[in-house]
Amino acid sequence: MDNEKRHPINVLGDLFFAEQKKDLPDLSMIRFAQGEAYYHCQDFEAAIFKWESIHNELEPWARKNMADAYIELDLLDTAENIYQTVTTDSLILNTEITLQLFGLYFAKGRFSEANQMIQNAVQLNPDYPNVTKLARAFYENQEDWNRAIELAANEAIRTKSNSWYTTLNTYINEGHAKYHDPAFFAPVITVQAQDNLQQFSNTVAGLWVNYHNQNTYHTWLHTINDIIIENAVENDNRLSKLFEGSFIELIDGMYDLTEVEKMMPMFLKAWQKVSNVNNSLFVSTAILSWNDIFPETLNSKIVEKAESDLSKVNHNTDIFRECIEIFQSIKNWAESNQLAVGEDIEWIIDDVEIGQHELTTNLLLAIRKSITSLLEQQEKTSLLLSESIEKDDDILARMQGSIHQLEDLEEEKVHVIAEAYNNIKEEIKTDLQKTIPKLIRESSEIIKEDSDFGKIHLDVNNEMNKRIDEYLNNMIIPIFIRSLEDWLAFSQVELSKCQDQMTEWADGFNVLLAEEKLTLLCDFQIIDDWKRDIDRMTSSVNIEKENILLRRTPSQVLLKGAGKLLGVLPKNNAILANTYKSYIQNETYEETANSITTKFFKQFELLEKAIGRDVHIFFREPLSILKQTVDELDEKVESNKVDLAKLKSNPELFLNRLKLFEVKLRQYEWINYSKRIDRESAEKF
Repeated sequence: MDNEKRHPINVLGDLFFAEQKKDLPDLSMIRFAQGEAYYHCQDFEAAIFKWESIHNELEPWARKNMADAYIELDLLDTAENIYQTVTTDSLILNTEITLQLFGLYFAKGRFSEANQMIQNAVQLNPDYPNVTKLARAFYENQEDWNRAIELAANEAIRTKSNSWYTTLNTYINEGHAKYHDPAFFAPVITVQAQDNLQQFSNTVAGLWVNYHNQNTYHTWLHTINDIIIENAVENDNRLSKLFEGSFIELIDGMYDLTEVEKMMPMFLKAWQKVSNVNNSLFVSTAILSWNDIFPETLNSKIVEKAESDLSKVNHNTDIFRECIEIFQSIKNWAESNQLAVGEDIEWIIDDVEIGQHELTTNLLLAIRKSITSLLEQQEKTSLLLSESIEKDDDILARMQGSIHQLEDLEEEKVHVIAEAYNNIKEEIKTDLQKTIPKLIRESSEIIKEDSDFGKIHLDVNNEMNKRIDEYLNNMIIPIFIRSLEDWLAFSQVELSKCQDQMTEWADGFNVLLAEEKLTLLCDFQIIDDWKRDIDRMTSSVNIEKENILLRRTPSQVLLKGAGKLLGVLPKNNAILANTYKSYIQNETYEETANSITTKFFKQFELLEKAIGRDVHIFFREPLSILKQTVDELDEKVESNKVDLAKLKSNPELFLNRLKLFEVKLRQYEWINYSKRIDRESAEKF
């Protein structure tokens, strides 16, 4: 009783001293217990000290406990080294060490090593408390859905527990299963089929959605067919609906017929197995229609059961809308293969004088005639494709030639219109170069004997600029405006001829294409833009005055100085006036004429430089349309060449697609038939 009231450390101390007094003391058990007591009291260093001296069968446990204590002391590297050196055959000890290493690696952010440890723990001892829950939480935290799904599937197989079934279905419904091969799920689905049909149905439905539209879809269908056939699975309305949807897709022409043929016997058998008399209409008619088109591919018992089930079905299923859809599918497919359906269903749809059942019957008959017609046209398909390729190649060659012509025409018009502008410019330039020197020389008329020779050079310079300005505004500008108006009219005519050419090309190509596809309109806005620019540029032409007589050539300087000097000598005025006039009249003024000419045309540089760019804009839209049409035609030709190559290398491809249309049609015929024919006459159909 006294020991029960004392602290365990004190009790263990007394036991230690008592044992130590023996002749052959065994202190290992007491030291191990002391370590446990110190650890419990969070005296981790004392606990480590006690465990270090243990070297018997408890040593592996003691070393594991030492590592635990080092973790508490936050000496993780030391703890890791000790865990890794422990050697034991104990399943529990190995499990605990593995879990401790997992926690250590997770705490240090070494997730790859943590992942390996938790995998080891699950493989080593999945029944150990919380091991699988810990693994699941870790995988979810890391979003490692592949590992999470593998864990859930394996545990579902091992434990057959609803919780793991539910966990697995949660992952599947979240879309994480699609990257696993369907064969991976076969074992767990098989277990569910034998253990829990409700969970089986949930898992299968989820996987069906995951694999739909994936590359593994067919593999999935093969897998589930085998499992359903080999196990006691039946009467599942949800799975029956999934089979129905897949059947519609399988015969819709998206998949290779060879693959569909290979799958269909087991597929229909499995579908029939999960159906019952209440939902057997579609599976029974699917079996009978497949058997009609592909005889002897199905087990006779399946066919007989389908006939029996169909005879027991009472239904009022309306398939009129579905019949219209299949007709439209056939029509679209035929047109894509350059074929004509031939039948028209508008008169059937609009016939209000007959009942719905008769409408459906007439529509089914029209569809069958269409398929028969297409079968007869098969031989024509290759010829039609060849003719289409030849025709489109011819149009392509013509259109590419037109593109080259248009590019040449564009360059030609740039040259012609720019040259016409340059001709006007050269004429004006010639006039300026000829007239300006003349006007300058004539300005000497204002020099008289009584002129103020001190500033006569300024007066004459002003007179020269005045006469040049009047000449530009009264003569050159009006002439230039009329010339530019003529240039605009000329450009309009030249570009209109191009538009006529474009219209002729468009009409010709539309005839070849058998549709009003091309409208080649050029951009005449550039003419309006040029007119607006010319109006703006010619409305005000301002050229700064030239310093004609103020240029400091040696003769001018001398003459100017002489004027200042001799101005005070009246008797010399006549001589001075004549000398000044002679100087003015004998200069060439070429530099001045060039300067004024350059300044005059400077204002029209933007218009001149824009001609090439604007003509390009004029032709841009027709050129773009032609190039786009060439690309479209080229793509069409290449597509037709591929189709023709397929048809020649695999002629049954055409027939295969029509066979699938026939299967669908035949199913609707069976459904329609079962509405009005009594059971006894079913075998005669």
